[in-house]
Amino acid sequence: MAVKFSAWQRFRSYFFPVVVYRSKSDVNPVLEVTLENGNPVLNTAHANYSYGSLYRVYVKALERFEISFSEKKKILMLGMGAGSVITYLMQKNNKALTEAVEWDEEIIHIAATYFGIQNNKHLTIHHADAFQFLKSDAKKYDLILIDLFSDTQVPEFCFTPGFFSLLKKSCNPNAEIVFNASMTSEESLLKNKDLQGLTLMQELNIEQNRFYLIKNHCV
Repeated sequence: MAVKFSAWQRFRSYFFPVVVYRSKSDVNPVLEVTLENGNPVLNTAHANYSYGSLYRVYVKALERFEISFSEKKKILMLGMGAGSVITYLMQKNNKALTEAVEWDEEIIHIAATYFGIQNNKHLTIHHADAFQFLKSDAKKYDLILIDLFSDTQVPEFCFTPGFFSLLKKSCNPNAEIVFNASMTSEESLLKNKDLQGLTLMQELNIEQNRFYLIKNHCV
C-alpha cells in the first residue's frame, strides 16, 4: 500500500512542487519524491525518473513504435525507476509476466512506498546490475524495454557488442526492444554499431530523448 498524501499537500502542488521525500543512494546523490499537479513524481538532481516528463515521452515512443502489447506474454524492463512504465504496461496487458531490473535499492524502496510498485503475481522486481542480470538470466522475452540512466547519462556498456549479444540471447523470435538511449542527443547513437544480429527498425527523437526500436527477426 503506497503512502497517501493529504488533500492540502495535493492542493499546494498545483501551485508549486511539494517535496514529500528526499534521500540519496550510492547510485544517485539526489532522489526526490515530489507532488506536482496533485501527483507524485520521482526526480534526480537533473532529470525526471518516473511519472513525469520521462514517462510521457516513453509512452509516446511506445505508441509511435506501434508496439502490440496484447501479443507480449513475457516482458523485461531494464531500469525500473519508480515504475511508471510498468503501470502503463499493466494497463495495456494485465496478463503479461514482467521482470523489472533496478540497480538502485533506494529507488526500489521508493517505488514500493510512494507508488505502490512491488512484487506480485505478474511482476518480479530484481535488485541487480542490468548487464550481470542478462548474463545469468536464462529466460527469453517478447519485449525488452531499456531505460538505464545514472542521472542523465546512459552507461557506456549499453552501446557495446557484448550488451547486444546478451539482449539477443534474451529474445524470443520476433521479440522487440525499445531502447531509450539518450536524454541529450539528437544524433543517431546506434549507426554503424554491431547489434549482434538484431535489426534496427526505427529511431525517434522525442523532446531530446533518443529512442530506438530493435527487432530480433526470425530466421
